[in-house]
Amino acid sequence: MKEWRKRAARLLAGIGAIGLLGWLALYKAVPRPLFQVPYSTLLYSAEDELLGARIAPDGQWRFPATDSLPGKFTACLLTYEDRRFLSHPGIDPAALLRALRLNARAGRVVSGGSTITMQLARIARGNRPRTLGEKLTEMGWALFLETTYSKREILNLYASHAPFGGNVVGVETAAWRYFGRSVFQLSWAECATLAVLPNSPALIHPGRNRERLREKRDRLLEALRDRKLLDQTEYELARMEPLPEAPLPLPDEAPHLLERLAAERPGQRVSSSVRHALQRRTQAIVNRYAREYSSNYIHNLAAIVADVETGEVLAYAGNATFPADERYGNHVDIVTAPRSTGSILKPFLYAGLLHDGTLLPSTLVADIPLNLNGFMPQNYNKTFYGAVPAHVAVERSLNVPLVRMLTLYNTGRLMALLKTLGMSTLRFSEEHYGASLILGGAEGTLWDLTGMYASLARTLGHHRRYNGRYNSADIHPLTPYPAPAEEPIRSVADKRLTDEAPLSRAALWFTFEAMAALNRPEEEADWQQFESMKKVAWKTGTSYGGRDAWAIGVTPRYAVGVWVGNASGEGRPGLTGVGNAAPVLFDLFSLLPGGAWFDIPYDEMVPMPVCSKSGHRASPLCDEVDTLYMPAAGLESGVCPYHRLVHLSPDGRHRVNSSCEAVDRMVTRSWFVLPPAQEYYYSGYHVDYRPLPPFKPGCAREQDRQIELIYPEHGAVLYPPKGFSGRPERFIFRAAHARPDATLYWHLNETYVGETRGDHSLSLSIKPGAYTLTLVDDEGGQKKIRFEVK
Repeated sequence: MKEWRKRAARLLAGIGAIGLLGWLALYKAVPRPLFQVPYSTLLYSAEDELLGARIAPDGQWRFPATDSLPGKFTACLLTYEDRRFLSHPGIDPAALLRALRLNARAGRVVSGGSTITMQLARIARGNRPRTLGEKLTEMGWALFLETTYSKREILNLYASHAPFGGNVVGVETAAWRYFGRSVFQLSWAECATLAVLPNSPALIHPGRNRERLREKRDRLLEALRDRKLLDQTEYELARMEPLPEAPLPLPDEAPHLLERLAAERPGQRVSSSVRHALQRRTQAIVNRYAREYSSNYIHNLAAIVADVETGEVLAYAGNATFPADERYGNHVDIVTAPRSTGSILKPFLYAGLLHDGTLLPSTLVADIPLNLNGFMPQNYNKTFYGAVPAHVAVERSLNVPLVRMLTLYNTGRLMALLKTLGMSTLRFSEEHYGASLILGGAEGTLWDLTGMYASLARTLGHHRRYNGRYNSADIHPLTPYPAPAEEPIRSVADKRLTDEAPLSRAALWFTFEAMAALNRPEEEADWQQFESMKKVAWKTGTSYGGRDAWAIGVTPRYAVGVWVGNASGEGRPGLTGVGNAAPVLFDLFSLLPGGAWFDIPYDEMVPMPVCSKSGHRASPLCDEVDTLYMPAAGLESGVCPYHRLVHLSPDGRHRVNSSCEAVDRMVTRSWFVLPPAQEYYYSGYHVDYRPLPPFKPGCAREQDRQIELIYPEHGAVLYPPKGFSGRPERFIFRAAHARPDATLYWHLNETYVGETRGDHSLSLSIKPGAYTLTLVDDEGGQKKIRFEVK
């Protein structure tokens, strides 16, 4: 008896050793992970709805492996394939014996007796030919898999990699391809249809085997009824459901975002921040305008909608999906494409100047012809206003005043500010961009620019939350992913808060007020149609040649960006930000709920006496003064330079001095006087502007500030203008005089070239070279400048 026990122990030990050696061999042979295959990239909305998918690199529709299965499909699969799956160790001896008996009776292989674990092993091994040796290998693999994976993991791996006909792999893929929805949303009949397919995937072909597929499905439904998983009514209703027809296209709600994220996270399930319903409506609006604009051969549009607080992108239309024709570049994701910025950067410059205290919102800025080494910016409507308040320059997007404002701020400083706020496309030097930076000389992306405006809105919106302090983390780019939850700031003493910021909230508030003024007459579009909309701070831009049209708007809750044009860069006549991009912008804002406007950051403002005519801090000479809340930094700005004391005759009709009037008879009065060149244009738009009265006859005349050159400026570099013939044309020189009746005598390099009265314009043909231009008026006053023609 003892000897028998010893022999049994040695036998068991030998079997155990052989088993351990076999397990170790399988451990080395079985790959980890089990499937090393490429997967489709999936994009899901914030509500976990499928927005789109891209086929795997091997041409298979194979969704990444799932970690859960619905109860209906699990019940169908186990009932049909492996009822003892939860209890066997990977091999079902009863199923093998039954298969042997059936095969012997039929004289051929009619049943394999494979468990789900064995089928998983077969799929993992590449569906090799069915041989006895292969079957034994699969059994060994099955025993090994049962020791290394849980039953749930085995079931999920099988369902995710089983064939479902054609190039459809995995149950979730099959649910979308055959029924147009997730497997978690399928009925009993639909789950039963999918459960029988891995055993016979060819049955799904819509033109063949329909009756065989129905028979298999119905037998499974009957088995489910017999197992009390379905009652009789459910069973009968399930049998009445039709079989799927041809495979359905997968959703493609955000194709450009999917392509972008597929490059970042290939073969993964990507959860985005996009709201499904808003995405569909946004893309529909973009496509509707694409159809409308196509009559003018404008084919491409892009739009994004973002949540200001989190920076999450709520809708992403990288381009129009109409027409589906690659000739028009609809496959290009314009959201990330660098394009000429037009005027879209102007509010950042305005905010920077307010932040520094260089000017106040209503400070007059010269709007007269300007020549910067041959660069001569012009306003959209080719006119000049003489002088305009800074906020009006932003509201009307006037190019010349903004270029003058840039010279105050400095191109390099503006570039640094833009980079701090998130502009990633400024790749060249300050000298490369120069003054053109503010007029579209740089390129930007809709992604960056919308994110920059959202950062400004976020910073201003947190005024109360941070009790006037700043969080540098408020300046950040947009994100297409759900924003991670961060530890909230509960105290103004939090180390993340600071008292310094790139732009103060006072500067931002005045900037958004200017942007919300709805005044875009320079682009001659029906901008008034937007006046009844909810309050939005918005800015448009149009690049040179009608190649790019921009519109970006923000509220305390949302930021919306729109671009219109052609991906090819072809410009179109009449393409403007107001005319083409703004309508799309406001249609998108109509999809969003409204809300309160930004709080006024009074703690960053001070009551300040402001000259009502010049917009500067009031000087003692300003006769009309308004006390207004202005950014505190504005206390460093200069006082009004345009008011001066003048001495008048007793009747106020003439200027006088001691040479022609007794001092005790003089009337001294403060007078608003613009420089002659500004006055020349300003007076035409301001009927209340009163030029200085003429001097009383016999008075010694003042000669200062009488003559001013409008074009060219001192030190200008000129290039001969060319007409339609391509030949150089004559220069038109222009000057202004403080006296409307003055006569000017023009001299070029000491040579007399003509005289003018009233309208001081002179046409001259000049060869390249350096010149001195001298103007002399009829009272001996002079103005002399130097310029160069190249």
